[in-house]
Amino acid sequence: MPTDMIIDNTEPFNGLIIKGVGGLYTVRRDDGTAVKAKPRGIFRKKKIIPTVGDYVFVEPTTDPDVPYAISEIQSRKNLMLRPSIANVDLLFLTFSTMQPAPYLELLDKLLILCHKNDIMPVIWITKMDLNPESGSSIAKTYSQAGYQVICTSNDGIPDIDLFKHYFHHRTVGFAGQSGVGKSTLCNILTGLSDREVGKISDRLNQGKHTTRHVELFPFADGYLIDSPGFTNLDILEADISVFDIRQGYPEYDKILGQCQFDDCLHLGEKGCAVDKSGIDPGRLERYRSFIKTARENDYTKRNKGENRHVSDNER
Repeated sequence: MPTDMIIDNTEPFNGLIIKGVGGLYTVRRDDGTAVKAKPRGIFRKKKIIPTVGDYVFVEPTTDPDVPYAISEIQSRKNLMLRPSIANVDLLFLTFSTMQPAPYLELLDKLLILCHKNDIMPVIWITKMDLNPESGSSIAKTYSQAGYQVICTSNDGIPDIDLFKHYFHHRTVGFAGQSGVGKSTLCNILTGLSDREVGKISDRLNQGKHTTRHVELFPFADGYLIDSPGFTNLDILEADISVFDIRQGYPEYDKILGQCQFDDCLHLGEKGCAVDKSGIDPGRLERYRSFIKTARENDYTKRNKGENRHVSDNER
C-alpha cells in the first residue's frame, strides 16, 4: 500500500509522521501524498524527538537534499516508548490458545497500559481450533469483565471484516505475544506479501517477530501500526501506579462503595467486598501481584528521594 511522494515544496502543511529512520521522517498529507522531512534544531535543544504517529506542521526549506522541515509537533494523546509510537487509539491485544500458550499476565498488563493511556482495547484470541476449551474460558473471563473479544481459528485466513470497522478515523495496532498471527494479519491488511513473517520456534515454543521498525499504513479510513510489538512490558518501566492498576480491572466497578474502607485495594482488607465483584481468580491473583510490585516500587522511590535529600544537606 504505497504512499506517493511529492516534489512540490512551495507551501507548508499539516501532516502525520508515518515512518522514521535515522532522523529522517516520512510525513503524509491528507491527500495521500508524502514527503521526507527532518526536524528543526529546536527539538534537539528541547530534547523532544518526533515520533511515528505525531501530527506535525511541515515547512519548505532551501535545502535541495531535504526540502522539508518539521517545525511543530501537536499535543499528543499518548506516547508509547517500546515501541516508540504516539497517538494510539486502539490496540488489538492478541493471544493464542496454544503454540504459544496464552500469557495472561502480559494481557492484563496491556489492559492496564490501555486504560492509563486512553487506548481502546479489543482482545483477539487466535487458534481457537487448537484448544477451544481454553479459548472459550479466556473469552468468557474477559467479556464478563467488560472487554470486547474476537475469536478466530487457525484453519483459514482471518475475516478482514471482523477488524475493518475498528479502523474508522483511528490509529490501530496489534500487541501481544509473538507467533499468534499478528504479522500474518498485518500483511493481509496492508497488502504486503514480501515482508518476512515470524514463525514458531519448535525448540522454544514461542514466537519470533521480524518487523524491525514502526510504520503506519493507511487502511479503512484509519491507520494500521506495523511495529515490533508490545511484547516486553514492565510495570516499573512503564511507571504504572497503584491507581493505574486499579483502573485496569473494571470488575471492581461493581463493588464501588461496598467495601468497609473507601481506600480498600482488595488485597484482603477487613470488610473487603471483592467476593461480590465476580472477578476471575486468576485475574485477582495477577492484580494483587501487580499491586505488590507497584507499592514496592513506590517505597524504593521514596527511599531514594530521602537519601538524596540527606546527601544534599550534608554537602
